[in-house]
Amino acid sequence: MELEVVAKTDEWTLLALRGRLDTAGVDQIEARFSSALARARHGVIDLSGVSFLASLGVRMLLTAAKMLARRGATLTLVAPQELVHEALRFSSIDEILPVVPDLAAARRHLGLTP
Repeated sequence: MELEVVAKTDEWTLLALRGRLDTAGVDQIEARFSSALARARHGVIDLSGVSFLASLGVRMLLTAAKMLARRGATLTLVAPQELVHEALRFSSIDEILPVVPDLAAARRHLGLTP
């Protein structure tokens, strides 16, 4: 599992994940994932490179969303592949967190300038 900090500004932190977000994948990135979002105003997670999402990956996303929400920040999920989007729907995480098709939609959702 790979994690890349694509952008970090006063407005948002954009992280790109690549690989399988299963037990091994979560173990590889969870500490860096939480640390990268620790001071984010808006966390945006690009899931386009994630090929599989297990329940432990869902838990990692929800834990990060709760951490951000405690200080009035948000987490938005972007561009999941179909299999990952199905897992998000099955777990009902898409009812808790915004899931948008691309980065432009994420910026609009967050009210950020283009």
